[in-house]
Amino acid sequence: MTDSVTNHCALSPFDQAFSQALEHVLAPSRNQILRLESELRRFDQLDIPVLHNFAPGSYARTCVLPQGALIVGKIHKHAHQNIVSCGRVTVVTEFGRMDITGPYVFTSQPGAKRALYVHEETVWTTVHLTESTDLTQIEDEIIAKDYDALPNSIIEGCLTVLEEVK
Repeated sequence: MTDSVTNHCALSPFDQAFSQALEHVLAPSRNQILRLESELRRFDQLDIPVLHNFAPGSYARTCVLPQGALIVGKIHKHAHQNIVSCGRVTVVTEFGRMDITGPYVFTSQPGAKRALYVHEETVWTTVHLTESTDLTQIEDEIIAKDYDALPNSIIEGCLTVLEEVK
């Protein structure tokens, strides 16, 4: 696992446009999020350092997200805790939209891939259950390389949630 967040880009000349675009998106499709991620790769990428913390049975990663960043996260295999200590972001997934102002704590569902716009510098921590302290092994445990790599039970759960949202 690298020591920085990937698939994100600060688009300072376009901040207002992207912010406004996310304001109107309630629940993008998986394909729309993947397309956004692909488009963002054309721009200079930010290097956002990650602070790694370990406790028996758990791993936490904390990032300070800069104002104006547009970020697309990875696909997580398992539900996990998210702690937004401070800041303000708009987050969209295929399951819906959240406007978050820290402090705020929530649980991400397995299979979720988030796109977010950082309105104010934000401190974001995710907490994952694992016995490992090896970052490469942890990434293999918690991250799906793509949607096809998700176990069938997670895919079925995602479909159930999508039906409930509609």
